[in-house]
Amino acid sequence: MQTLRIFLQQLIPAMEFGTALLTPLAVLLAILIGYNGGSLVPVFKKAAYRGFWFSVFLIAVKQGTRNAVSREIVEGIMAFFAIISEIGLVTVLLGSQERFSKREKLFGMGVMILVIALSVYYGMEIWLIPVTTILNVDEVLSLDMLIRMLGFIAGLCIAVTGSWLVYHAAKSLNDRRLYTVFMIQVAALLFQQIVYLVQILMARGFLPIRGLISLMAPLIDHQSWFIFVVFFVVFMVPVALFLQKCPARPAGANPAEYRKIVADDIHKKRWGKASVIALLVMIFLSSFGSSFANKPEELIPAVPISAENGLVAIPLQEVEDGHLHRYAYQAKNGTEVRFIVVRKGGSAYGVGLDACEICGPTGYIERENQVVCKLCDVVMNKNTIGLPGGCNPIPVAYRVNNGQVQIEQSELEKAEKHFH
Repeated sequence: MQTLRIFLQQLIPAMEFGTALLTPLAVLLAILIGYNGGSLVPVFKKAAYRGFWFSVFLIAVKQGTRNAVSREIVEGIMAFFAIISEIGLVTVLLGSQERFSKREKLFGMGVMILVIALSVYYGMEIWLIPVTTILNVDEVLSLDMLIRMLGFIAGLCIAVTGSWLVYHAAKSLNDRRLYTVFMIQVAALLFQQIVYLVQILMARGFLPIRGLISLMAPLIDHQSWFIFVVFFVVFMVPVALFLQKCPARPAGANPAEYRKIVADDIHKKRWGKASVIALLVMIFLSSFGSSFANKPEELIPAVPISAENGLVAIPLQEVEDGHLHRYAYQAKNGTEVRFIVVRKGGSAYGVGLDACEICGPTGYIERENQVVCKLCDVVMNKNTIGLPGGCNPIPVAYRVNNGQVQIEQSELEKAEKHFH
């Protein structure tokens, strides 16, 4: 059961970010395929290639230098350029066919900017999933890492498959319906990108927080719901295809020729049915699958413990089983100071606060005989518990004496600052 959770925790974000990137690009490509013999398709491919490698480069630089690249600034810039290009593309599409032809260069430039901007904006989020996973585990070559990487790959495969089906369904639409669907998608993207830009400008002090917080707070708090807006908009593609009437019988066409036209129309609608099935699978994963994968695990209750003669003492027989044991000491100011004890082997014990420098006092759980950070799901190497650094529990000095793990009361009093 836990293996499935770990698998889904990688699959779902990869699928969601991949779908948010690929579905609007799929509809845009369907437009370009049908325009002027596909003359702008090379522009699309070149932009996708550049956007892909630029996003990889930025993630590499960010992880290699830490401070050289700000993800927030880069994604903000990409959102700004995406907004400009989306407005430009919609303006051209709303014009007549003659104006479209005259503005082909402008349209091609808009395609180039939009594809690069979306590829970088969502690409960085996609590549951060495996990079963050690799950096936050103790053992890269492990079954746990294999499961996580398989989940990531499976999520991307689902996104690619769904977008491929949407592309074929969109390609089967007539121009008017196809442009309408694309404009609906652009409207959804514009909304999300504007919210993100306003959020950045508020955080940087360029916009007044007091005047906007009441409006922005609900939008920021429910950003995770945007993927369902994406799914709803993508549903417009098969819906538009199902509502599209069968072509009328051309003048002079014999019954056999018209049957072929009808059969071709039925075949096109199958792409719509397949895309609906793919979307339903993705919606199920993003809703029920996400709820299952991210179900919070409760901390086992901490055993209350007090100090005597300046010492907190725990009998060794309580903690010699190798499992995680949690205790709670009440400091003089009333703060509950939680700490954990784990036998590592022999006479060595891992003793640390139920908190770390990175994730704070969220605590640790035991899963399949492993100690795991409850917040970030990082698995601790038991041998490193009691050592500083990373997501390890903040060390607590102790000694083994008279068949007890003994901790100075003053150590726990000093530790109360970590539990505010």
